[in-house]
Amino acid sequence: MTIDKIGIQPPADVSYKTFESFMIKLQERLPVHIECSFLEEMFSGSTSIQLMSAMRFLNLIDVKARPMPRLRSLVTTAHGEHRAALLRQIAYDAYSLVFKGMLDTQNTTYTELEDIFQNTYKMDSVSCRKCIKFFIEFSKEAGISLSPQLTQECQEPCTCPELINTNMKFDIGMDSYPDGAIPPGKYLKKELEARNISQEEFAGRVGIPLNAINEIIKGKKIITADMALRLEEVMPTFPARFWLYLQSDFQLSQALVAKHSER
Repeated sequence: MTIDKIGIQPPADVSYKTFESFMIKLQERLPVHIECSFLEEMFSGSTSIQLMSAMRFLNLIDVKARPMPRLRSLVTTAHGEHRAALLRQIAYDAYSLVFKGMLDTQNTTYTELEDIFQNTYKMDSVSCRKCIKFFIEFSKEAGISLSPQLTQECQEPCTCPELINTNMKFDIGMDSYPDGAIPPGKYLKKELEARNISQEEFAGRVGIPLNAINEIIKGKKIITADMALRLEEVMPTFPARFWLYLQSDFQLSQALVAKHSER
């Protein structure tokens, strides 16, 4: 059977102010693993997933959610022009599919950039605008010259969730899970929505029944090693180890909660 692979990871769509706030928090403490449970001490569940996706897209964490060297430099030693240069390198690497066409950011219009993003990442217009907004703000911080059309288009107020008080945890559209952990199915659902792929279409690509995918997304079915390999074959940007790590992290969180409740 020939499998139609989904090889392009959607770009970052989180609010840049939220991303920037998180980078500042990491200056205080950079954990060995940046997990959802750590993120949800500061952000809502949906924002935590967006941040995880953004850091993975920007190659700031590895498949086990461990900080990459460039993230350590970004939050510990990079300042001034050194920081801007590092951000430029991160941008050119992460958005290589955008820049490979010799994108002239000094003269590109918003409409032209939107066409590039939609053609490159195959996303709907709403998701595209969020991703472009992050791209523009990130580029400005990195010192990449942008056309007036791009900077003016990006002036509207941001409505994305910001860093929240640790005593006031809000969850937008997400169920509550023990210890802040999120089932891998929730992450899979977000990736499918970002790529505008239905569960039925995805099930066909993976080669399993629709109800199996639906149960994984609802957290009723775990991701086994075999399933993780199937997911990797269809979405090569997410290795099998990534899905198994999410699954084991969630199961461990459930076990810890159960253990504490017995005491």
